[in-house]
Amino acid sequence: MKQRAAFLCICLTSVLLAQPPAKTATVPRLVKFAGALTDAAGKPLTGVAGVTFALYAEQTGGAPLWMETQNIAADPSGRYTAMLGVTRNDGIPAEVFASGQGRWLGVQPQGESERPRVLMVSVPYALQAADAETLGGLPPSAFALASSPALPGAPKPAQAAAHPDVTGTGTANYLSYWTSSTALATSALYQTGGKVGLGTTTPGSALEVDTATASAILGNSTATSGSINGVAGQTASPAGNGVVGSSFAATGGNGVAGVSNATSGFANGVFGQNASTGGSGVWGQSIATTGYAVGVTGQTASPGGAAVAGVNNAATGGNGVNGISSATSGSAAGVYGQSASTSGNGVYGGAIATTGSANGVYGQSASTGGNGVEGNATAASGSANGVYGQSASTSGAGVNGQATAASGGTIGVYGQSASTSGAGVNGQATAASGNTSGVYGFAASTTGTGVFGVATAATGYNVGVNGFSSSTGGFGVQGNSPNVAVAGITQTCSGSTCTIVKGIAGQFVTAAGGTILQGLNGTTQVFFVDAKGDGHFAGNLTVTGKLTKGSGSFTIDHPLDPANRYLSHSFVESPDMMNVYNGMIRLDTKGEAWVTLPDYFEALNRDFRYQLTAIGAPAPRLYVSREVSGNRFKIAGGRPGGKVSWQVTGIRHDAYANAHRIPVAEDKPPAEQGTYLHPDVYGPGTGAGSQ
Repeated sequence: MKQRAAFLCICLTSVLLAQPPAKTATVPRLVKFAGALTDAAGKPLTGVAGVTFALYAEQTGGAPLWMETQNIAADPSGRYTAMLGVTRNDGIPAEVFASGQGRWLGVQPQGESERPRVLMVSVPYALQAADAETLGGLPPSAFALASSPALPGAPKPAQAAAHPDVTGTGTANYLSYWTSSTALATSALYQTGGKVGLGTTTPGSALEVDTATASAILGNSTATSGSINGVAGQTASPAGNGVVGSSFAATGGNGVAGVSNATSGFANGVFGQNASTGGSGVWGQSIATTGYAVGVTGQTASPGGAAVAGVNNAATGGNGVNGISSATSGSAAGVYGQSASTSGNGVYGGAIATTGSANGVYGQSASTGGNGVEGNATAASGSANGVYGQSASTSGAGVNGQATAASGGTIGVYGQSASTSGAGVNGQATAASGNTSGVYGFAASTTGTGVFGVATAATGYNVGVNGFSSSTGGFGVQGNSPNVAVAGITQTCSGSTCTIVKGIAGQFVTAAGGTILQGLNGTTQVFFVDAKGDGHFAGNLTVTGKLTKGSGSFTIDHPLDPANRYLSHSFVESPDMMNVYNGMIRLDTKGEAWVTLPDYFEALNRDFRYQLTAIGAPAPRLYVSREVSGNRFKIAGGRPGGKVSWQVTGIRHDAYANAHRIPVAEDKPPAEQGTYLHPDVYGPGTGAGSQ
């Protein structure tokens, strides 16, 4: 098909040349331009690169008057030479320079911003000279008098020779060209008697075009079945394009627009396929630096179709859709999806591969303020998702977001929902086994976040991040970190400033009989809290504040039968913050003895109480002869050489104890009156409203 199309172009040229040559001078509408390509850092760009050239009426701003994209070859220093207008048969339109005003040339390498515009010098304005051989754009023959009377004796004008019919090899008067018309299956261009027919053998005018043939040329396929394309483009050039579309009409125009009006079936507005390892099935570029500019836009009216569909059948490591934002600043998004439907999705990605590193949607951004993937669901109700990802792979991810910037507030995946029942990010891994993740987020930034979820609704059960796993060995939410795996913070934020406020930093809910909280050291359980509120700690428990309890005891393995029995003792309680000290001492030959206490005794205690007990024989005159002073007290009145058991108590008066005295009896707050800490011990009828 491609070779026949090329043959048509050659034959059309032959028909035109068969006419008597007109006496015209053609001004080449090409402008030679030389320059040097560098990246944003000033480093030369070498080799073959795509470059967009555009002419403007102003040095800055404004819409381009003309533009084209070429593949140019730059030398090792980045220098190149290009012929502007070479991508079009008519070159640069003459009217671009017709006004006589200055023109500015903008140069934009692929993937880079447009370089500062260059003022065109006088030579390109010679394109206006094409109008010098016309009068107001019309040839001189248009102003000759018609039917002028012949002068007496003047010779008669010579009659123009009849145009000969086209001759050559093949079928007489036919030029072969492929067409979808069955009536002219082997001939589309026909000439007879000086008249040319395109798609018809009976032209009634100088040029007559059959509507069916014209429809095929314009890219309109009326076939209702089969692999028929409205427009098909193919190129064997490594720097060429199969199909190129450009729009210069307005800011709302489309270079290429694909519209599928089918109301059912697998219909695509635009379908692109590429066999190159570094190419793109569909590649769209928007060079406008302001406004709502879109590289590729797709639209479909089919409920089962796709406005833009990306399919990768080559390998398990490829991407159906790959969005890359190379802007290093600003709110740049690799892929941006938005849905106003109450049950729709801003971006929906499905990875159906059952093995390999398959991603439903993969987004990457190098910008310090951009997002690898950003989804906004603006519906105020319904099951609306900013980003929804689903993966059936045992090692894949419903949504995989990576922020590789090493600094700044970068986010691997950012989700936001204004719905009272929606989710900023909703990730589900439906595989029943394997290392699957509903949502997987990774951030290499020192201040970034692997997964960041914000729920902005002021009411309702809204959740910033919600994780759910139906696997018996899985986790709804799992955090891995060499420092803090999971951190809960209640705060309010205004811009980049956040303030910690009163709230619930962590909440755990389970059904009766389950475990509310569990701590593991590797695979060894070190603590847990069950649904009844019973807690167990395998190690030490340190409490820096007041410990309030209904009762207290120690429980150990019974020393006489440790394998089969427990031994428990209750704590000694006191209405005061009391410390107890005791010991044994031997009296001297006078029946006296000094008891030395710890050096912190008086600093910690006050209001001392004493008890003395003689050991071995009565000592009715035994007494404390000197009270505590200098962290010691004296015993007297005992039997010389006798043994005495002593005990001293004191009330704490250190700084913490003085600031946090424990009230012995107090009224319950009004909200707690009528309730019980332990309603089960007070009998029937006392449990209602209890704590």
